[in-house]
Amino acid sequence: MIVGKNIEEFSKYNFLYIENILDGIEKFKHICFTADYKNYNLFIKIIANKSKKSFFDFYFSNLNENEKQAFYNLENYDNIIKRFKFNKEDIFFDLKDIDDEIFNFITKISYKEILFSTFYFDNPNITLWTNYNKQFILFFKDEQFILECKKIAKDLNLEILFEKC
Repeated sequence: MIVGKNIEEFSKYNFLYIENILDGIEKFKHICFTADYKNYNLFIKIIANKSKKSFFDFYFSNLNENEKQAFYNLENYDNIIKRFKFNKEDIFFDLKDIDDEIFNFITKISYKEILFSTFYFDNPNITLWTNYNKQFILFFKDEQFILECKKIAKDLNLEILFEKC
């Protein structure tokens, strides 16, 4: 069973947590890019593998019953959902606790705008907000990793749409 953490437990990891995307755009250096699903998914895997600790948020438990029912019927993902222990408070999950099937599921539903997830990485301290019209924003707490992220993006043929660096 995959168990999440609440905001208090999650905060102990000192991830770059942004409650509002507009605040993030105003306060932090960032890069916005677009990509096909395959390269978007690979980009997240590469960043996660470079990090000591990485999390994602997953708000399934906050959906109402009609939204959940539609979700269960979507592409037969009900077996994946059943592997999580949900409650409305514990929405932050460690990427190390999931397998490739669940990772691909989370990135796919974000990419397809079904249910958005944000990804948090600690080393370096960056946050990836997913999908607004196939656009993704990577926020940086400091500048140490911007060039490396841009290189990874270029190697994967991600298109950088704009940046504030």
